[in-house]
Amino acid sequence: MVGMSVLRSAAAFAARLSPLKSGNNAANLLSRTVTRTDKVAVRWGHGKNMFIIKPSDFYDRRFLRLLTFYTLLTGIPMAVIITGVNVFVGEAELVETPEDYEPEHWEYYKHPITRWIARTFYDSPVKDYEKMLAAIQIEKEKADMRLNQLEARRQMRQKGDGPWFQVDTLNKELIDNSPKSTPDN
Repeated sequence: MVGMSVLRSAAAFAARLSPLKSGNNAANLLSRTVTRTDKVAVRWGHGKNMFIIKPSDFYDRRFLRLLTFYTLLTGIPMAVIITGVNVFVGEAELVETPEDYEPEHWEYYKHPITRWIARTFYDSPVKDYEKMLAAIQIEKEKADMRLNQLEARRQMRQKGDGPWFQVDTLNKELIDNSPKSTPDN
């Protein structure tokens, strides 16, 4: 590896010393320069250039074709729908409303697509508020239950009437270990 690096740098240095000589010499073969096609050696006559090996771009072109296809597959219908909504429906306008009318949560938006998204997919702010209150209530009940449990444990330990004082432990000598000594009988 080091030898090739030294050879490459020596060939590049030699090529710099004689810049007037060009063609397929050792400096061009060892350096990382691309050979020019007008100076490629011609084999067997016919005037054909040498075959230049290049990496395949099949997968790059395939990816770009598929990306274009799927972008246009979704982009064209969405552009038609959005244009149709903007041209034929238009944005909402302010009108006089009765005194006792309470607007729905999606009626606060101006654009019809935004109104449809808010009506179909999002919950109303009232519902979100109620869900948050329910979560707070559940957490408060859990905290109260933990405090009651700690108080009950403290009282049981103080008065000595917990479940650990009620059950006597068995004597180890009363356990029959004979089935364990001969398990096949």
